[in-house]
Amino acid sequence: MQPWLNWAKQIKAIAQAGETYGRDKYDLERYQQLDDIAHQMFAYLSDAPVAAVEKLFIPESGYPTPKIDLRAGVIKDGKILLVREREDDCWTLPGGWGDVCETPKQGVVREVLEESGFVVDNPRLIAVKDRAVHPYQPEYPFHIYKLFFLCDFVSGEPTTNIEISEIDFFLPEQLPELSQGRVLPEDIAMIFDYFRCPDKAIYVD
Repeated sequence: MQPWLNWAKQIKAIAQAGETYGRDKYDLERYQQLDDIAHQMFAYLSDAPVAAVEKLFIPESGYPTPKIDLRAGVIKDGKILLVREREDDCWTLPGGWGDVCETPKQGVVREVLEESGFVVDNPRLIAVKDRAVHPYQPEYPFHIYKLFFLCDFVSGEPTTNIEISEIDFFLPEQLPELSQGRVLPEDIAMIFDYFRCPDKAIYVD
């Protein structure tokens, strides 16, 4: 299925660029048709209604580029900080989409505070992973780069919110069920590896 998914992504990207930069009304209609076809392909490949597939896409215009997902590795007393997502009732590293008018470092510090109640500092980039070439599930119809940061714990108390139901620290050999659309066991192993060997080169796909 992977080639078909990639082709659908490419059609979607061509349609978005065409709708942004096209001027002829007939060409714009054709680009809209391509957009509709891409959504139908995603729906067919995922066995989901077209309307449900359309909701997956973040509304945007302009030249299509990968989304940026920020994830924080916070280790304290040999344990790593994880938060439990209400959406799937599984655990993940605190994080989320990068925001405009915010640097990646600012974004990952904000995400940790919002999702856990903890203040962290000194974020260091350790990895840039292309989500499409790793076994995250389910596959997404848009392209994502995942930026992993190792952060220093400063202070705070665990604080839940409308997205997060639990917050805790876990030993690497005692991880709970992970939200594997967001984080994989290998990601957590990687974070501990960089924590032990801070001079390692940044991993980039």
